[in-house]
Amino acid sequence: MNSTRTRRVLGAAAATAVAALSVGTLAVPAHAAGPALKLDVGPAIKISGEPTTQSQFGENVFLRAGRTGSAPVQNAKLTLDTTGLDGIAVLTVSGGRCVTAARTITCDLAYLNSDSESVPGYLWLSAVPGARAGTKGVVHAALTAPGAESATKDFSVEVGGAVFRTAEIAPRTQAKVGSTFTPAVRFANRGGVSAARAIVEIMMLPGLKVENWPSNCEYATDPGQIGQEGFGAPIATTHAICTVEGEILPNEPVRLNGLDLTVTSEASYTFTDFMVFTDPDAPGAQGPALRRRLAFEHGTGAPVTLPRDSAEGIPSGYPDINGHFTEQEVLADNGADFGLTGSWTPDSSGRVGTLSITATNRGPAAIFDRSGGDATPFVRIQLPEGASVTDLPKNCRANNRVQGVPQDHPLNRFNCDVFAFYIANGASTTHVLGVQLDEGAVPLSAVVSFQNEVSDLEDGYPSAPMSWDPDPDNNRIKVALRSLPAPGTPAPDSGAGAQEEPVVPASAADSTGTGSGSVTGTGSTAADRTATRTGTTATTGSTGTATLDLADGGELADSGRGDAVPLAWASATALTLGGAAFLTSRCLGRRRS
Repeated sequence: MNSTRTRRVLGAAAATAVAALSVGTLAVPAHAAGPALKLDVGPAIKISGEPTTQSQFGENVFLRAGRTGSAPVQNAKLTLDTTGLDGIAVLTVSGGRCVTAARTITCDLAYLNSDSESVPGYLWLSAVPGARAGTKGVVHAALTAPGAESATKDFSVEVGGAVFRTAEIAPRTQAKVGSTFTPAVRFANRGGVSAARAIVEIMMLPGLKVENWPSNCEYATDPGQIGQEGFGAPIATTHAICTVEGEILPNEPVRLNGLDLTVTSEASYTFTDFMVFTDPDAPGAQGPALRRRLAFEHGTGAPVTLPRDSAEGIPSGYPDINGHFTEQEVLADNGADFGLTGSWTPDSSGRVGTLSITATNRGPAAIFDRSGGDATPFVRIQLPEGASVTDLPKNCRANNRVQGVPQDHPLNRFNCDVFAFYIANGASTTHVLGVQLDEGAVPLSAVVSFQNEVSDLEDGYPSAPMSWDPDPDNNRIKVALRSLPAPGTPAPDSGAGAQEEPVVPASAADSTGTGSGSVTGTGSTAADRTATRTGTTATTGSTGTATLDLADGGELADSGRGDAVPLAWASATALTLGGAAFLTSRCLGRRRS
């Protein structure tokens, strides 16, 4: 399983992707052929009014350096002039190639090879004893290198200024599709001076919506940049910026009133992030970058307000870097039908062809695997003895392990990636494998199943335990590769013509997929066989193509454990509730320490 740190990074990836765009950048325009240097740092940094000791690897000045073009820049130096902090704060640096002389810090960056990279060393700002709350200073930063245009940047430092700290919001479980609720967004001013307003930034994932945005909120739809940068799949998110005017005194707790969320049919596990700031360009604010690339509209509903609230559950003290952030998680009483379909298309010889496998989320819910592997399924294709792969797609690979242990011989088993972290309703992927069959008359079939990180390593899971799926029967199928006798072998005459074995669910199929568990019967007719398998179709035309639709019924194969039970036993309700428990334990968002 992924660590808590990994899940926090994943949970915050949407915010990080946009926040990177909100950092102020100033570079002197290049007038020569050489590269131009760049400095990225927030325009205003707020720190506690009390002196604070830097922890190991602690950092509260996030400064990045870079260069334009593609060639590396040698002998780059960063200079930080802190004269403007006299009597207000002290800037120190630990680690890296940095030296301090009087009020100037000089860092040897040596080698810049990207447009934005972290400065070696950890920069830390601390108030000086007795500094008055609300006082401000300035740091002058300069980046230079031989043959390159230099870059300069000033950033202000405020001691003990107004700053908000949020309370955590309890997850909302077993939420009904169509229901509406008010998230408990609560925060307090933990600075030493009053705040003139509160700016609430909102990022909402699919599965939640606001029916009528308040008039003091602006909102816009992001078509999917966050997903591409953070999760590998586009996620259409909604962003909003609500500005609530009015004084908020030091240590005064308030709550956001008048913003209601509606649970939509896409909801399974989803969430909405809230970040609260005193100023539009406060450290961590994403609004400026969002406004540059999205078209915001004004809401028309009743304005949101900030009535005074209880301080219970709102941490005291000056906030850490995540102190302005809180999140409403929602686990809906909803599901998504994942299904597999497949087809075998041989050439005229009947021995060489293509095996096509399609994985689809038939909805209604979108599935978001925030934990990174627990729920995102991949597809396993088990070929029988007598079949070999001649062409493997680039996102498929051989799997010669059993419960994580490498075997001393090939298993003729292949894993194919099908979905990223976010799996929208209707998402579908197809993999086409080239396959060659040995000569012979023995029927051959491939067994295809959903698997994931859990089912691939633990015994007792014949397919991925996708607890949100109300219909597990189509999560494991069997595709006939050779049902008729090999070319040149006379077919038996039954009077009605030879019947090809259809493509069926992999109920009771053995691990090699060699044909056990297929529906056969001595003396049965074509009509008998059709009647016993509604929803399953196999057709053979002049092209010799066998196609597969989702099949009804059938139990999953026993894994070999005496206590194993087929996934098909569970009702839709039990599976949905199980999904809530599974995602609650695995997919919680980032949490502040």
